[in-house]
Amino acid sequence: MSTIDFRLPPIPCLIAFEARARLGSGVLVARELCISPSAVSHRIKQLEEATNLQLFRKTSGEAVLTADGQAYLEAVRNALNTLSHFGRNPASNTKTRKQLRIAAPPTFAYQIIIPRLSLLQEHFPALRFELQLSVPLVGLKADDSDIEIRFGIGHYPGYHVTRILDEDVLPMCSPEYLAQHGPFENYEDLQRATLLRCTIEPWHPWFQAAGLDWREPIGTLQFVDIGSCMQAAAWGHGIALARPKMAASLTASGRLVPVFDLAAKPAYSYFATCLPEALQHTESLEVINWLRSDLEHEDAMQALQAKQNPAAAKPSVKRKK
Repeated sequence: MSTIDFRLPPIPCLIAFEARARLGSGVLVARELCISPSAVSHRIKQLEEATNLQLFRKTSGEAVLTADGQAYLEAVRNALNTLSHFGRNPASNTKTRKQLRIAAPPTFAYQIIIPRLSLLQEHFPALRFELQLSVPLVGLKADDSDIEIRFGIGHYPGYHVTRILDEDVLPMCSPEYLAQHGPFENYEDLQRATLLRCTIEPWHPWFQAAGLDWREPIGTLQFVDIGSCMQAAAWGHGIALARPKMAASLTASGRLVPVFDLAAKPAYSYFATCLPEALQHTESLEVINWLRSDLEHEDAMQALQAKQNPAAAKPSVKRKK
């Protein structure tokens, strides 16, 4: 299955932008999203850098949408509405189809689920799918989902739990950052690099695999979302820990490259959860099993391709000997 290249700004930045335009106050946005006002400003700035647009201008001390900002706001609202309410406006011939709601973190949603929506509909023609975003750390929660994709250790009392995706992590950065700050010939060379930190993707497992007795990076950029952290790396702000499938669009477009090919088992995985009563109807479990099987099949095909063409499968960067 070919990977679709989604060159998307981080969804938390889009959410902050929409809220800033709607509420007119960074303080109110911070309160709504459960983040600090400075984090709101940072996300708006990050979005402007990602889009190369000036979204707001100062007028009498107040932030006012520019013409570009107004046009972009309409596109952002349409996109967020599509993601949050997919399937709520079915065509007339879908009235008899049963609705199944899937909630997922943003990066998982647009890297794993969205590219498979057509296949899901093809395999389950009796269902119409609604995709919801679930970002508890920024105050966005799923509403009455049938299946929820969670990121953690798999301990969810009261739920039926299936491990859906378990990838190793490895350090990645932009080619420009590697050219400017590299080469990194030994793992210890990362001492002179900016290691981007994501609170839900700790560096410790990779440090341990590399034989480095290092603490988590401090005094560097920190993120609460995997996708935002990878985007920051793609924009040349440093090195991020990345999972191949989560970084697929960025690696396919050449915006992220591995720094080392050493991969480590991370602290957390992705799990599909549903309430036990949902299992009384087989649709939820069938969709979960199909998604897991499709991901496993994709892994098998990639492993076969790597075996047949090992040179193409290896990143062209220096390694520790």
